[in-house]
Amino acid sequence: MDFTSAASRIIAGSEVSAERLDVFLTRTLASLSRAKIQHLIEQERVLLNGRPAAKKTQVNAGDEIALEMPSASFDAGTGPASQDIPLDILYEDDALVAVNKPAGMVVHPGNGVGDGTLVNALLHHVKSLSAGWEPDRPGIVHRLDKDTSGVVLAAKTDQVHAALGHMFEAREMHKQYIGICIGRRPDAQGSMREPLGRSRRDPVKRSVRLDGKDALTRYDLAAHCCGVSVVRFMPHTGRTHQIRVHASAAGFPVLADSLYGGTGAAARVAPLCRPFVASIYKCFARHALHARSISFVHPVSRTEFTVVAPFPQDFVNAFALFEKAGETVQGL
Repeated sequence: MDFTSAASRIIAGSEVSAERLDVFLTRTLASLSRAKIQHLIEQERVLLNGRPAAKKTQVNAGDEIALEMPSASFDAGTGPASQDIPLDILYEDDALVAVNKPAGMVVHPGNGVGDGTLVNALLHHVKSLSAGWEPDRPGIVHRLDKDTSGVVLAAKTDQVHAALGHMFEAREMHKQYIGICIGRRPDAQGSMREPLGRSRRDPVKRSVRLDGKDALTRYDLAAHCCGVSVVRFMPHTGRTHQIRVHASAAGFPVLADSLYGGTGAAARVAPLCRPFVASIYKCFARHALHARSISFVHPVSRTEFTVVAPFPQDFVNAFALFEKAGETVQGL
């Protein structure tokens, strides 16, 4: 039995020893639930060293795991509907498309959201997308939170989807986010490496947990004024809410982030700083985080490739306030 090139192949690292197949894949593929992985295993869409394996089969260093890309039919009415929603397309070729997602747009249907998503818009504007890992996620290889704006990539073919997915898994995608934060002044440069997992108190939230998944975020400071900072974040891993949780844990939560302390922090600034802080808050009706760029090796041309998303108006307005206060925003 063999899979076509529309499959994602993973080689177990030297640290892996006698780990259950389903557990290993759940840890390695953060975008897939354990239930979904077990379903793929039951369908024999997962090969361990070239053969179907049970979910309890042990994985060891050097083992090769191949996951077949599931098929889906979008023209037969079984998938998301095509909707004529405006899109800011940053780049497009025969292999992939890069979109500047606006704040407030959900990436794909799910959790009570049936339409109006980036996927619905892509199906109208792009027409041909890869099947993806889930029937409601054609083309999607990574996500942004609803209120995070910026670059999102989508694949047009299953082969490209598999290649991009592998690059995300191998940490070969280099992403930069710009956040406006409130609270403690960050160091000029730093890194945050706290493990993250689902919060025990609120299933929607993530939190720092000793038993969580490894997460690493590097950052540097671009500007600071009156307790408000412009921070460039470079996440090495891609955990849910990673930047927001790490920034909050470090004492400078993303401004206007009600989930992770970015709203109440304004009350703790010095009285003389409050007018500036209030003016920055007025710029944002969502948390102040923008996926600025993504760099990678193009899966077809094999050339170094960078896509940059222009700043939305709320960020432009906030930067103007920094400049007015005499603080130059560096290197953005």
